[in-house]
Amino acid sequence: MKTKEKLETKSSENSKEKAVNDEDDSERKFRALSILSYFIVLFLLGLPIWWYTTRVYRATLPLDEIHQLKIKDTVSSEFGMPLGLDYDILISFVHPDPEKLDIKVNPLKIEEHLQDFLKEKLPVADFIVKSQWLYLTELGVNPKKSKDHYALSEDDLPHVITPLETKLWSNISPRPSVNLVIYFSHCGSPLYIYNSKKILVSTNSFISPRWGGIYIMNPDKNSCELGHFNPKSEIIALTFKEMLLKLFKIDSNATENAVEKFKLGKIQEMLESSKKTLKSLAQLLSEINSIVISDEVAEKINVAVKSVEQAEEFLKDGNQKEALLKAKLAFKNSEEAFGHPSLLALLYFPDDQKYAIYIPLFLPVMIPVIMSLTQIRKKHKLLL
Repeated sequence: MKTKEKLETKSSENSKEKAVNDEDDSERKFRALSILSYFIVLFLLGLPIWWYTTRVYRATLPLDEIHQLKIKDTVSSEFGMPLGLDYDILISFVHPDPEKLDIKVNPLKIEEHLQDFLKEKLPVADFIVKSQWLYLTELGVNPKKSKDHYALSEDDLPHVITPLETKLWSNISPRPSVNLVIYFSHCGSPLYIYNSKKILVSTNSFISPRWGGIYIMNPDKNSCELGHFNPKSEIIALTFKEMLLKLFKIDSNATENAVEKFKLGKIQEMLESSKKTLKSLAQLLSEINSIVISDEVAEKINVAVKSVEQAEEFLKDGNQKEALLKAKLAFKNSEEAFGHPSLLALLYFPDDQKYAIYIPLFLPVMIPVIMSLTQIRKKHKLLL
């Protein structure tokens, strides 16, 4: 009987021990599966999703074609005005004494004369002619008294532009501006310009490179007595035409050969500017990986590169008309791509900052998972 009771007790203990072992095995399997699930969620799913959602979209660029573009060592600085496809021509009528003299000028006639001239002699860009009146405005210098008139020397001319510049709205235009100013002197105080050799300037005007020019018109004695002055639009337009030729460095005769030479120089200048812009943009985008390259920017760069290549081919064939169109297209797209606002989307969120933000989130969770996987691997080896 005692022997039978001992056997039953031993059998009961063995069954309990087996149940405990089975429970431990199931718990270990559950823990292993939990750890593996954490590993799958974090490493196999979490990291790829995090990498994909935090990546910067960068469209494909023709970097090889851009690097193959050749830039001339020396670029001619022949053209005084800034390079552009559109220009604003601002005609400013400066009348310092409107109470004593009423001046009637037709700006539309002047604009009409200038537009015809610009289309014929400056066909490389589009010009928008505007006008404004400035009353009670002086030149800002004290001319010297010389017999029956006042004299302005060339040394005084830079001081004339500064006070006028603050009253012109050409500086707020998004396009390069050409300022054409006509100043009507006071009645009884005619004003004339003298050059460095103290010789009277026949046109009574002067230009300032990359800015524009000023033309001084003196009302005649009869108009001052009547109180009405009606200057001829043709004379004003003729003076402005001469200023524009000088500002854009075209021969004053403006012959056909001079215009063709001007067009060729402008084409080459636009192509060289486009190449420099494209190379600078390619270098910037290659060095900073956090900059977004949208499809729109990539399309503009592709169009610019193709247009540069096509323009150079047309120049070799002597087709200036098509070369000018392609050069304009290359210049326009390269400038728009370089100044596109999307390029600054993630400029201040580089990879090192991205890691600095997310690693403190992932690392504390990853360490226990990695350690648990290491322990499971060791136990698995011991069982084998």
